[in-house]
Amino acid sequence: MKKVLVYGLGVTGISSVKALDKLGYEVYTYDKNKKNIKELEGYDYSPISDENFGKYDFVLKSPGIKPSDDIVKILEKDNEIISDIEASQRLFPDKEKIAITGTNGKTSTTSMVTHILNECGHPAYAVGNIGEGILWQMYDKKGVFVEELSSFQLHDTQTYKPHIGAILNIKEDHIDWHGSFEDYIDSKLKLASNQDENDFLVINHEDEISQNHLGDFKAQVYEFSSQNMVERGLFLDDNKICFRNGGCNIAEILDVRDLSVIGNHNYENVMAAILLTYLYGLDLVDIVKAVKTFKSISHRLEYVRTLDGIDFYNDSKGTNVDSSVKAIESFDRPILIIAGGYDKHIDYTDFVKAFKKNGKIMVLMGATKEKLRLLCEKYQIKYILVKDMKEAIDTAYENGEKGDVVLLSPASASWDMYKSYEVRGDEFKALVNRLEEK
Repeated sequence: MKKVLVYGLGVTGISSVKALDKLGYEVYTYDKNKKNIKELEGYDYSPISDENFGKYDFVLKSPGIKPSDDIVKILEKDNEIISDIEASQRLFPDKEKIAITGTNGKTSTTSMVTHILNECGHPAYAVGNIGEGILWQMYDKKGVFVEELSSFQLHDTQTYKPHIGAILNIKEDHIDWHGSFEDYIDSKLKLASNQDENDFLVINHEDEISQNHLGDFKAQVYEFSSQNMVERGLFLDDNKICFRNGGCNIAEILDVRDLSVIGNHNYENVMAAILLTYLYGLDLVDIVKAVKTFKSISHRLEYVRTLDGIDFYNDSKGTNVDSSVKAIESFDRPILIIAGGYDKHIDYTDFVKAFKKNGKIMVLMGATKEKLRLLCEKYQIKYILVKDMKEAIDTAYENGEKGDVVLLSPASASWDMYKSYEVRGDEFKALVNRLEEK
């Protein structure tokens, strides 16, 4: 019997233990903070209470654990360390999958692709960095697995090979985990590294890093763009999404005003989702019909309410600069933005400069508020420092006027004050819905 160690018992670890046990593996677990897990009652596994690990067929590491972790350093001396994504390739090589990575837009695009497939009669499940862990889903279900893949998950892959995949964009993020931007880039590009000429890769025509590595991709490449015509793929022309498959023939397939999402970044996600499902084999007419019924996901430019003529939007999923810049650019009205959070050691200059165009006040909170304060002073942007979300919302509302937007888009992760960006966004929505008219 093969012996494996699952390091980390969060969502990924629990899913992995369940699947590995059912597949007949001898499963050992290690977690610095957890031993016995309620969700694993009835499953056969052996918690390790000390650090005398030994040798295993492989070690499956939860994605949140950094490569620099002291236990990882011990384990990698004698063991191969892989992610659940790599394990899924080895354990379920014949499962249908569509893989999606990128600094921003992963969750929206994964949700769109899953929605389109299901609407068109193809059972599909969003897995990976979204929902339940991938191994248990693959063990337990039949259908198409639409995989949202983080750089953390891709970092520990070797043989992973999706037939259809997308790299939406690559911007600076998670330097605290990877140690360098170069390692982050390399991890993202791993999605395509094992693809061949029989596979398909969707990329962003405007993404500089993807374009710089165009010659490295062996798969058939399709592109999307919100700014320029592409040779093969989809592009935005005024309000119309157009399809071009080489040559001179161009077909208008969708008016973005028929969608329920707003902003060019969301139109890019729509184009990526259409291309991925088209390459899967669906008819464009059916895809377009399905995507029109897609509703915006929670915490991503999510409209909350209007009070005294001020619109409140929850973009708690704006956890890095590029994501929050795109949120800002989605509005042509004055913005009061609530920003700041966990420090991932990234540069916030572009975020503050983007806000200067039509921003009124930055309301700053969390661990990065001092970094942002200094940039606000440098670029002469009005700011107010606050201690928590309630004070942030009250401050933004008091300073807002009819026609303004109050936008929560922190450009920072949530981990300094909240368990997740979802918890942060939920608190924002709850507090906003309790506001009373001035």
